[in-house]
Amino acid sequence: MLSEKLESLLAEYGAKGAFAIRNMKSGEKISYNSSRIVPSASLIKLFILVHAFELIRDNKQNLSDLIMVKSDDVVDFSVLTFLKPREYELEELLRLMVVYSDNTATNVLIDYFGMEEINETIRRTGCDNSVLARKMMDFDAAKEGRQNYTTADDMFGLMIRLYEGNLLGREYDDAMLEIMKGQADEEMMRRYIPDEITIARKSGELDALNHDVAVVYTEKLDYIFVFFSWDGGTCNNTRELVGRASELVYNDFMAD
Repeated sequence: MLSEKLESLLAEYGAKGAFAIRNMKSGEKISYNSSRIVPSASLIKLFILVHAFELIRDNKQNLSDLIMVKSDDVVDFSVLTFLKPREYELEELLRLMVVYSDNTATNVLIDYFGMEEINETIRRTGCDNSVLARKMMDFDAAKEGRQNYTTADDMFGLMIRLYEGNLLGREYDDAMLEIMKGQADEEMMRRYIPDEITIARKSGELDALNHDVAVVYTEKLDYIFVFFSWDGGTCNNTRELVGRASELVYNDFMAD
């Protein structure tokens, strides 16, 4: 059974984990530890994307709206380190946030939209165990115990609704998935499956914690892949674990 194989893989890599996976052709779902609340890492950025498109749907924002990024906004390891402070279109910042997981773009958008407003959107999605409690790279907040959290169940529900077009509506859900298809990170769940496969995804990483959530589109079938790993010793170990889990799921579904 696929579920048992994935649980064995977690044990092999000495990591804790959770997963929620569904074959969209057969409807079969497997899950493990999926209600466990864990740090979200960059997965929280998906809720900021949803909040932005909710406002766009409601004619309160446009993708062309200009947002100022100042020198003081730039955090370490940001793409925007190499670009001049200037006004960016909302669409540019959303793509930087999702495609490159850029933390400067993310923090600017949190300030622009408001943390509580984003959390209200999270609650409207029904993701009751997810919360945005701090900005990216805010280590002081983390030391104080303020952390961003989610569950595999919440992420699974979000990805299912995006796939089915019943989160914000087909037009807006497809637009979000299209941004996610541009994901620049080729590691983790992307690592050991064919390059030509289209995947809409977002990954997240903290110390020895690696998550990946995705809609995988193949000629044979589509599937939802949500896999969390933590307490795995090193990031290299947990990244490899997510990659092997993804490979296992892909091979299992393609063999049916």
